[in-house]
Amino acid sequence: MKKLLLSFALVAFLCLTAAAQAGPPVQVPRPFDEMGDILISYWLARADNFAIELMNNPAAKGYIVAYGVPNKLPGWPFRRASQIKGYLVKSRGIDAERVGVVYGGYRDEVMYQLWIVHFAAALSREKTPFPFDQFGWFPLSPAETDIEDGYIGYLDERGRYEGFALALRSDPSLRGCVIAYAARGNRRGTDRRLAARIKSTIVTTNAIGAERVVALGGGSRPGKTVELWIVPPGSPLPKPTPTRRPTRPAHRKKR
Repeated sequence: MKKLLLSFALVAFLCLTAAAQAGPPVQVPRPFDEMGDILISYWLARADNFAIELMNNPAAKGYIVAYGVPNKLPGWPFRRASQIKGYLVKSRGIDAERVGVVYGGYRDEVMYQLWIVHFAAALSREKTPFPFDQFGWFPLSPAETDIEDGYIGYLDERGRYEGFALALRSDPSLRGCVIAYAARGNRRGTDRRLAARIKSTIVTTNAIGAERVVALGGGSRPGKTVELWIVPPGSPLPKPTPTRRPTRPAHRKKR
């Protein structure tokens, strides 16, 4: 219990420190409900309230923390917590990625806690487009790249853009912009095709409306590069910044 509270306290402290430095306050992890080993009918009523809170906060995740009792079927509370997650996903339509189940260890009696954790950044102060993320693009399939297989396995297409999607869901008035740059020597149109591919991935794997994400080809850079931008309402789209090749000096005409 103490370790769990210390972990959440540390997260809260870091969020508050960042907020004090960056401007408007951000929301921090907060307990939503707590209960003992209650009947499933009462549990579902509490889960309904939890679902409503998650629906009202689309950029938040929920955690069900279960505590067992030594020598009294300590695995049972975790199984019940997993059952409640299944109810939230299958009956209330909550995305499975937005609900986590945590085993909190032992207590003197069975106990459950429901937590709300906000991942949205303080974006409301921004008035012009700003870069959210940037990376050199490579496929996540080990067969298509020479990067070590184990390293590739730590990331999937959903996880690659999940933070970007959470930022967009935190404020429906925001738009996203994907700018893709081809590597020198790539075929013409590679930048546009890559941007369109990434937009499609964001829309399909993170449930973002297609109208909220703009895909732009940025020209070329020394290597394939992807920029993810947040565009506030009423602001123009960011302008691509391709690498300019040095121009050759004009030869003087011989007399």
